[in-house]
Amino acid sequence: MNGFEQHPHPEVLDRLRAGMFDDDPQQRLLLEQHLSHCPACREAFSWPDQLGTFGEIDERQLDRLRHEALRARAPASRRWLPAAAAAAVLLAVFALANLGHSPPPPAPRVAASDATVPDLYEDLDFYLWLADHKGKRDSST
Repeated sequence: MNGFEQHPHPEVLDRLRAGMFDDDPQQRLLLEQHLSHCPACREAFSWPDQLGTFGEIDERQLDRLRHEALRARAPASRRWLPAAAAAAVLLAVFALANLGHSPPPPAPRVAASDATVPDLYEDLDFYLWLADHKGKRDSST
């Protein structure tokens, strides 16, 4: 702010109103002089004083308006209540049904259980047994 040619910013007026220029008496004096000569800035500075001129608020009327607003809003919130309850019940039933069931263990795998076994492999045990016993008792070879 440079003298009276320029109006102070509203933030500067707020700081003056809050007493933040008490440490700087020269700046405070300049602002107060400007306020004494400028009706627009004086009106902007004194706006909190004008708030009390609107009259007293009737508490009964305010309570009535609050209750009407709550009653008007209540049906909209209760409209979803049955759907939400049904969804919660279905979720609980699904969770309890799947809680006790674990997937069955995989079936044991048996090698060649259904396939036909070639004759060579069926007789292999016999030939192995024969090889073990041939050398002990056979004198012909």
